Amino acid sequence: MVIKNKSGKGLRRSGKIFAALAVLLCSFAGAAKAQQASGYAPRLELSGDYSYVRANGDNSNGGFNVHGGSASLAYNFSDRFSLVADGGAYRFRGLPSGLTSTMYTYLFGPRIALSGSGRIVPYAQVLVGGGQLNASSGGAQAGETGFAMAAGGGLDVPFHRHFAVRVVQAEYLLTRFSSVTGSSATQNNIRISAGLVIRFGSR
Repeated sequence: MVIKNKSGKGLRRSGKIFAALAVLLCSFAGAAKAQQASGYAPRLELSGDYSYVRANGDNSNGGFNVHGGSASLAYNFSDRFSLVADGGAYRFRGLPSGLTSTMYTYLFGPRIALSGSGRIVPYAQVLVGGGQLNASSGGAQAGETGFAMAAGGGLDVPFHRHFAVRVVQAEYLLTRFSSVTGSSATQNNIRISAGLVIRFGSR
């Protein structure tokens, strides 16, 4: 299934929205940093994020903007190593009138923290799993599933014993949905997220 983009104007607007959100989150984290409990190592971390995806079709169809949300649950085996389950739902924008489409991802894999500092926590992760693409037009519906993978990293800033700001998470998002001919096609996408992390338990 391939969906063509109607307009590229949404990219500039979504970039401004994300930049404003990042500035707001950084300001909030800076104001609350003094409340951080140093040395706290949570067992579980649950995040809720706004996600923007710059999605690309096959070689003949350019790209389009997709907005939505994602959530992840990380189990921390140590200060450095975690296993992550990540799910997301993203709504396509700029489609022809009467056509709606949503993409879902469900991904799993390891995360490595790149710093032992409690003030900032940069990390890298590689997640693999699947995706689903649904579309509806004039009462007719279609859907398909395919392989998905995300590789990248992010930056969390704890501001309380049980909370952190996910300032940014940037990833290469690969999906494989069928082309118009029915053959498998690879889409090379970018996913950028930001949000709040809730931290549970301790080790």
